[in-house]
This record gives sequence, structure tokens and C-alpha cells, in this order.
Amino acid sequence: MALLSPAPTPRRGFLQRLAAAGTAALAAGGWPRALAAAPAGSAAPLSDDAWLNRIRGKYRQVFDCVEPNGGFGAAYALNFIDSTKDTLKLVDGDIAAVVVFRHLSMPLTLNDGIWAKYKVGEIIHVNDPATGAPATRNVFRDNIAMRPGLTYEDMIARRGVVVVACNLALTVFSGIAGKQVGIPADQAKQEWTAGLLPGVALAPSGVYAVNRAQEKGCTYCYGG
Repeated sequence: MALLSPAPTPRRGFLQRLAAAGTAALAAGGWPRALAAAPAGSAAPLSDDAWLNRIRGKYRQVFDCVEPNGGFGAAYALNFIDSTKDTLKLVDGDIAAVVVFRHLSMPLTLNDGIWAKYKVGEIIHVNDPATGAPATRNVFRDNIAMRPGLTYEDMIARRGVVVVACNLALTVFSGIAGKQVGIPADQAKQEWTAGLLPGVALAPSGVYAVNRAQEKGCTYCYGG
């Protein structure tokens, strides 16, 4: 008599559906379509909105990044802080900049180990300028436009920029990228979550984060 396999748990069933949907969408039209094909509620709910408490000061803006865009999302936030401070004779504490990395920009918040192991450069079509080949390191982390030597970690810790990553995009990307390198979706998501750069907050979705930042008084700026 054939043995019956145990019924998949709801979470495992979701991840299997996610991988199937993402792989089919990837074959049909690339990563943007794979993200769009993710089932509703695919990202596990997150309730920690502590990052919102870091939005202080009178002058507040959120930068909505959906593409790598050469890493300019981080530069825009710093330009906002510096130009506002210089023009209005303020200090950093008077100004708040929030950068939300969602959709295809979310991997910019990951460390070099994740970029190397999961071939992130191939996924989001980013080449390493040093080699001309798909990047196996986060080439944006320590290469902020017009900010030589300033890293994303410094930007968060010393300049007070609030950086938020989209959990929905992380879930979709890690699940599909994990499948391509032979790593289960659960394990891949755990590794990607652990691989976020220090100080990066994880929100249920990028659009959620953009909305909440605006509720907190931020004006909106498209970050590419």
C-alpha cells in the first residue's frame, strides 16, 4: 500500500505556491512580474513599527525606491538633509529622511554574503563596476553618490536616515532565488532577513511603509 505524505502546513503550502507562482511569472516576464504574481498576504505579518519613532524633527520626507537606480535613493535622502540644513540653518535633528527600499530595490539593503550566495546581481541586473560582471557584493552599500567613504550603516547610525526594507519583496525574492541555488524557501528567507544591513527596519510591505511614513508627517519623493 502506498504511503500517504502528510498534508503540507499552511506556511509550507504558501511557500510552495509562492515559488510556483514566482517561477512561472519569471519565465513569462521577469522579476517585476514575479513580484506582482505573489499571492495576497504572502509576507508574514509584522507588527514592529518601532522605526516610525525614529522620524523626528519638523522637516520630514520619505523617498520611495522601487528600482536600484544606481543607488541614488540613499543620495537623495542625504541631499535632502544637507540642503535643508544649510538653507534653513538647522541641525540634523530638525530633519528626518526615510528611504523605503521596495520592489526591485529591496536587495540594496542586504549584505555582501547574501549577494554572493544568491547571485543577487543577476537577479536585479546590477553589474560590479570593478569587473563588469553581475555583482556578487552589494556595490551600493559603500558607494553612495557624492559621499565617498560613507556606508549605508554610517548613513543610518550617524546621519539618522531611517532605512526600511519591504518584507513582501524579501519573501518573493528569497523564495525564488533560493530555489535557483537549491535552498528551501524557509531557509532562504531566514538568511535574507538575517542578512539585512545593521539598522535596516523590515516593514510588512514597502507600500505600507510609505503610507505610514506619510501618516507620520513625511512629504513624498519618488526615489527611482
